[in-house]
Order: sequence, then C-alpha cells, then structure tokens
Amino acid sequence: MERPRIPTHVKGFDEAVGGGLPEGYVVLVAGAPGTMKSSLAFSIAYNNALRDGRKGVYFTLEQSKDNLLEHMASMGMADEKALGLVTILDMGSIRKNLNFLQGRGTWFELFKMHCTNIMKADRQSILVVDSLDVLETMAKMADRRTDMYFLFEWLRDLGPLTLLVSERPGDATAGVTAAEEAYLADGIVQVAMQPTSDLQIQRRIRVVKLRATRHETAVYALAWAPGGFEVTRAVS
Repeated sequence: MERPRIPTHVKGFDEAVGGGLPEGYVVLVAGAPGTMKSSLAFSIAYNNALRDGRKGVYFTLEQSKDNLLEHMASMGMADEKALGLVTILDMGSIRKNLNFLQGRGTWFELFKMHCTNIMKADRQSILVVDSLDVLETMAKMADRRTDMYFLFEWLRDLGPLTLLVSERPGDATAGVTAAEEAYLADGIVQVAMQPTSDLQIQRRIRVVKLRATRHETAVYALAWAPGGFEVTRAVS
C-alpha cells in the first residue's frame, strides 16, 4: 500500500515527487552553505502548519530559537497560528538545563529523549533536524557505519517524515558524495549553487533518490519569493 504524502508546498516541486514526500521517510536535505537548505526545511514544516494544520518539530542544533525565528520572520514566515503548531527546540536550551539534566545521559541521549517525549505527547507530522553533521559530532560515533544505521532506524521508529539537513556539498547533477547516510536515507534532496555565467549563480535542486516513488530526476532552478519557494526547469 502506498504511503500517504506530505506536500512540500514548494510550487512546482510536489508535482515532481508524486504529490509530496512519503510519511515516515527519512530524507536528507543536502547542500553546501548558502544553498538555503535550512530555510527550505523550515518552509516545509511551516507551510504544512499554515495550510494544512499539521504539527511539526524543528530541532536546531546550531543556532538559538530566537535567531532562527528572526531569520524566518525576515523571509515572511511569521504567522503566529502556524508557529503555534511548529515546536522549535534548540541546543542552547539543553545547554542551559544541563546541570538539571546531569546524570540522565549524554547530549545525544538528551536529544533523543526530547524527540521521543514530544512525539509521545502529541502526534507530529514532520521532524526537522538541523543538522545531521552536528548531531553526528554530539553522538561521538565510534563505529560510524553501525551507529548511523541505528540512528536512521530510530528516526523511522519515531514515525514522522524526518528531514535531516546535511552539510554535503555536491553538484545538483551528480548528487551527494558516497556516504553511509546516502545509502540509509529513504530520500535525498540535493540543493546546490550552479554558475550559469561568469557573473551569475543559480540555486538548483534535484531529487537524487526517493524510494518506492516515481519522481522526476531533472534539475530544477530553486527560487524564493515572499510567497514561498518555487521551482522551474533549469536551463543550462
């Protein structure tokens, strides 16, 4: 039986992935700095809350909640009703409560505890983790292949569509470099900056992988406007 889809609400993109991303999948949103991968992931959670009333969680491991909200508000994502459905967790809050939480495990275990508790408290449709690279550092993986496998299995067991933001530079045509997470992920959305002339650079996006789904493999131009993200066929 085909899984229900969660739309990205990126104009022109959902049609390329069969109506949206499948529920329960773990999807890498990979790209170099400046490709707007974090903004894209937040936009998916935000617009699902705004348009469909779906609840989501955005766990930022690099910046504070206030900085994240300020950044997203500057992009027009500040509707209080929508933000009321998106729970934002940040590593700074965990650090502040570290003394209180001492004896309950490592930072990685605390991260898992926060995620598990919020999933138990209420059904969440989307979980964004920003970023996988910081999470890996926190986890202090001794055996990367094995530990990454169990991380992905744990995320699937949580239930929601999980978007893992990843600092994986790559060409939109070639996709991410070979790594454990590329094989373990159910889907890979690659974003990249592509020179189109000596002076112009264009953001591009491609679905490198999406298991059990008929999807377009073409490269699209990715643009942001006050109304949200949209894609169009890239022209070389």
